[in-house]
Amino acid sequence: MENNRREFIKKALFGMFAVLGLGSLFAGLRVLAPVGRQDKELAWFPLAAEDDVPRSGVKKTELVYAVAGKERKARVFIVSSPDKLKVLSAVCSHLGCLVNYRKETREFICPCHGGKYDIAGKNIAGPPAMPLNTYPVEIRNGMVMVGVKV
Repeated sequence: MENNRREFIKKALFGMFAVLGLGSLFAGLRVLAPVGRQDKELAWFPLAAEDDVPRSGVKKTELVYAVAGKERKARVFIVSSPDKLKVLSAVCSHLGCLVNYRKETREFICPCHGGKYDIAGKNIAGPPAMPLNTYPVEIRNGMVMVGVKV
């Protein structure tokens, strides 16, 4: 009788620890999984007048938009060439510091950890593993419009 009781307690404890361990494993994997952004819609906001955008080069500006009645601001760079217009986020993909543009080397430099990005926003040196985020761009009625997922 004593042996059966011990075996029951061993199996019950083993089962409890197995359930707790699986629950912890599931919660840990859930936290590490990337957040899905597929459910957000793309909304268009004015950035600048088309005449204010340089025909080539980089211009730092601020994107101001409203989401759910709250005003939000994002620092961005307008990168233009004769054939293409691109809007890059000024937020470093490593830890979220704001990058600066260095005209002499035509690079974006992160002052926090020395990350470097080329003129297209591609990471070329330092710890950032991903390029700078790029916003969708359209020109409508003489305004540069930027797409933001809200």
